[in-house]
Amino acid sequence: MIGGIIPRSQYPDFVQAIVHDNPAIDWDGTPFDPTYLPATGPLTLMDHEVANGCFEKIEESCRRLGLHYVRWSDGFGGTFPSVRGIYRGHGEPQNFLTTQDDQRMFSIERIRQLGSIAAIEAEYRLARMNPPPLVLVDKEPTDEAMTETVHG
Repeated sequence: MIGGIIPRSQYPDFVQAIVHDNPAIDWDGTPFDPTYLPATGPLTLMDHEVANGCFEKIEESCRRLGLHYVRWSDGFGGTFPSVRGIYRGHGEPQNFLTTQDDQRMFSIERIRQLGSIAAIEAEYRLARMNPPPLVLVDKEPTDEAMTETVHG
């Protein structure tokens, strides 16, 4: 899921990143159509077979443009765990271990590190965060309050 503010002038480059990674807009494989953007939510892209659960070009483009994204990849028993990756439009992406139905899991070591129920609940809320809607604008946003609202 991808959200945030993107200048219309940057949208063609963003679309090229999407085309490169070749995701679908649903699990049935419906191709991405660059003329369609959801009216009230984030752009949702998916694929059944993605190396390491990452859309490399899309995620690189999101980080360059300051777009918020959330990626969830299912695990494979005994090989690799289910992971939810979150990028909030700045800083470094964070990864959280999850169950196969995308619920945050905590190891006993992580619980001890966090040290309190309040800290555990705060990390759980962070791990459950979804992006805001993806919004095209005609020019770069200059209003810090607007940028903060969209990026969270």
